[in-house]
Amino acid sequence: MKNLSTSVRFILLCLLVPLAVITLSSLVNLYDNKTRILQKAGVLLFQSSKYDIDEKDRFWSKEILNGGYILHFRHAEREKWIDVEAYDALESDLHNNGINESRYAENEYFHKAVCLNDRGKVQARAMGEHVRKIGLPIGPTVSSVSCRARQTADLAFGGYDSLHRILVHRGPYDEDGVQRLEKVKEFYANLPMEQGKNTVVSSHNGVITCEMFLNQCSDNGLEEGGFYIISKKNGGLVLEHNIYSFLRFSRTFYER
Repeated sequence: MKNLSTSVRFILLCLLVPLAVITLSSLVNLYDNKTRILQKAGVLLFQSSKYDIDEKDRFWSKEILNGGYILHFRHAEREKWIDVEAYDALESDLHNNGINESRYAENEYFHKAVCLNDRGKVQARAMGEHVRKIGLPIGPTVSSVSCRARQTADLAFGGYDSLHRILVHRGPYDEDGVQRLEKVKEFYANLPMEQGKNTVVSSHNGVITCEMFLNQCSDNGLEEGGFYIISKKNGGLVLEHNIYSFLRFSRTFYER
């Protein structure tokens, strides 16, 4: 601005100062509202994608209609008691009914800690309706001795053929992880299968681990009502896919 006259410089200064003030004000406002803006952007992205069906979910939801798989279901919803493991031990171990039997906590004082809550019972019943409507072929059904797993098997799959203490999650027990892994692998490898049907396991979230399988996997867990799809191959177990929530399975079969 050296070669400009004083009057021209004054005019330019009068124009630039308000512009700088406006720009600075806009930046400050943007910074102050960044959280709200990001949240709004996130909501818009969520709204545009939450209804999209993952192609792998779609494929495997239809593939299991052919049967031949082990479907490990996480039980439906229960009340969230932070010390649930202590109550699970009461049901699985403090009784004289046998090693692979239950204390049947639905008849006990601590039933709210380990059984399905009201929403969980509704959820499991709804799962059963969808299973029947979709025609998912169900063969042998086994369950954890835990109340919430048994109730899910009863309401969603029409009952169970046997109970197994090995299907209780690790929380209640002090046990060697390597030994437990081998026992769980052996249990799943020996599950009965029927031609054209799926074997159902009604159990817990923490029973399945990636170390069980021949293939690599990422263990992201399941929402209540979600399930793992497992196959027996090459003398071992393969985790084919996990359906994170039951909705991701059922909505594959409803078109509009």
